Amino acid sequence: MSTPMTADQYVAALRAEGCTVVEYPGWRTHNRNHKGAWGPVNGVINHHTGGGSSGAVQYIFDGDDELPGPLAQGCITKDGVVHLVGNGRANHAGGGDPNVLAAVRDERYNDVPPATHQHQGSAGAVDGNPHFYGYECVNYGNGKDPWPEAQVEAMVRANAAVCRFHQWSEKSCIGHKEWSDYKPDPAGPGMPSMPAFRARIKERLAHSAGWNPGATAPPQTGTDMPEKPNRFVGRRQENLTLVDGVAQTIYWTEEYPDDANGHADGGKTVASNVTYSGVVTLVLTGLKREEVVHVYAAEEYSDGTLAGDSPVKREIQGRDLGQMPISVSVPVNGTVANRLVFKVVSRQGTGSVTVEDAWLELHTWPMS
Repeated sequence: MSTPMTADQYVAALRAEGCTVVEYPGWRTHNRNHKGAWGPVNGVINHHTGGGSSGAVQYIFDGDDELPGPLAQGCITKDGVVHLVGNGRANHAGGGDPNVLAAVRDERYNDVPPATHQHQGSAGAVDGNPHFYGYECVNYGNGKDPWPEAQVEAMVRANAAVCRFHQWSEKSCIGHKEWSDYKPDPAGPGMPSMPAFRARIKERLAHSAGWNPGATAPPQTGTDMPEKPNRFVGRRQENLTLVDGVAQTIYWTEEYPDDANGHADGGKTVASNVTYSGVVTLVLTGLKREEVVHVYAAEEYSDGTLAGDSPVKREIQGRDLGQMPISVSVPVNGTVANRLVFKVVSRQGTGSVTVEDAWLELHTWPMS
């Protein structure tokens, strides 16, 4: 059991895991703590909303007269975005089986619900709301509505983020159907079974935060590698207005390196001659639905030219949020023999896109 995360810790944990995060206005103080305890926390319960995408996030935030919101701490939409809607106790778990709670708490849940499975209103049921983080994931739950891989991957990462923070295993993550016997969720085409879902979380936790499936992980040990990688955290708070089609370098004006990396060029060069793995987080305003922003790591020579013609870019697609900032985390990894820099460029832009804040958390290993 653990003390619940603060709002800042929750956002940081999700972003570090590579989640795309949107903070719903007011979520940091929105909870049901006045109705009962929040914590100690023991695990995560995953749900489907039972409805479509339209208005889903607002409904999970607000709830209704019968069941006031927040109805979870997060709502994960089909595009793989984690919308934070509550910080504290939420109306999502309800009554469930005390044997399941004990198994989750003790990290011994064995993928099979107990034979005598209890639920809301049954004798002996316990309230799960104090003990579980909850993710409501947009799906009709009718057995026909598909689960896109982007959404499932976001669920895996969001569960892993909580587990990594609390130092839990994948056995701390269950479905609502495993908590309460009259619930079917999450289920539907494209949604793995809960044992398979936990297997994906286990695989994530075996790697460092920000790991991308299919990527080659940097070596962790060896005679020519340090036992512990160097860690670099940078931030740019000054606004950076993007010009359509023009790649601009992000200068990390605040730096927190583990060692003396020698960033004499105002924070432009992050490292040199390294293998790297980490997460870039951008806070953007003005990004419309028809627009995209690319962010990428690049290898730069001393004369300012780039090695290679087309660095691998991560695409950020706009959404109709008006001037509400959107926060997007992008995993990055690779190897550079020269200078490592980070670039951002807008494409198909018709308006003004601004980077209001940017973070970089990176682990680097010297090349042999």
